[in-house]
Amino acid sequence: MLQGADLVILEQANKYLLNYYLLSLPRPRRPRIAFWGHGRNRQTTHASVSEWLKRRTLPWVDWWFAYTEGVADYLVQRGFPRERVSIMGNTVDTAGFRKSLHAVRESDMRAFRQRWNISQTATVGLFCGSLYPEKHLEFLVSAARIVRAQRPDFELVIAGGGPQAALARHFADSAHWIHYVGPLFGPDKAACFTTAQVFLNPGLVGLSVVDAFCAGLPVFSTDVPIHSPEIEYLRPGVNGLITHFEPTAYAHSVASVLGDQTLLETLRRGAVASAAALSLDAMVDSIATGIIACLRASPVRPRASSGGIGSGAKFTKP
Repeated sequence: MLQGADLVILEQANKYLLNYYLLSLPRPRRPRIAFWGHGRNRQTTHASVSEWLKRRTLPWVDWWFAYTEGVADYLVQRGFPRERVSIMGNTVDTAGFRKSLHAVRESDMRAFRQRWNISQTATVGLFCGSLYPEKHLEFLVSAARIVRAQRPDFELVIAGGGPQAALARHFADSAHWIHYVGPLFGPDKAACFTTAQVFLNPGLVGLSVVDAFCAGLPVFSTDVPIHSPEIEYLRPGVNGLITHFEPTAYAHSVASVLGDQTLLETLRRGAVASAAALSLDAMVDSIATGIIACLRASPVRPRASSGGIGSGAKFTKP
């Protein structure tokens, strides 16, 4: 399958044995190789064996397709040439979701609220994403209770599935203003996002931030160190806010924005503008441009003749 290939783009993932095989090939036998990904795993420790291996092999490729500017900065700090990095602007195809959002009518939002016993006059905070420990559901609900104490019209909607779905149901059973709606798709997802006023994700932020921006929802998160690279899209004061990982501080930021319609509208407009810049077309163009540049550039040259992982070889510019 690889015979005759001029360039192979690999996910930077230690679990793929093919990566090690290709990186071990001596230069005359291997095509150009590029990595795409995060550069590092932000959900593990810097001292782990897995992260050591990622740092070790990070410079052994001809090109990098970095998810974000921050990933590119990390690669350069680790010694990879900046001119051999393409910034993807990692995103999702939002065209279908945007079309569904535009199709939502007032009657659809009323029906969504009625279906899930959400007050027709409630101010809605939405969490939507996979339900696992790094999302910090306990923190979310603790903060939501503080917001509710300050704003009696506030209600929380939790959408998504995953290992902690039972915990989400437990929280919903504990208070009539907390609603667990499970995974949502298509028109149901669009109605849910359109019903909400803010997007709440105090834990790990990933690509859900793009959906939130598409719906014009400011994103509220915290300064936990485990975010995926897409946290860079959240610009405090422009399209959302980031607080310390403390429920009262987080709740205060949410309640303050909900109580200031001018600020809320400013953040909503910022969210929509951010979504427009995070298009799939732009990401595809960046990748295509990077592929052409990689093929035109001189291949990297191994310092060690074997080029093998076991030899500790590194690759440098010619």
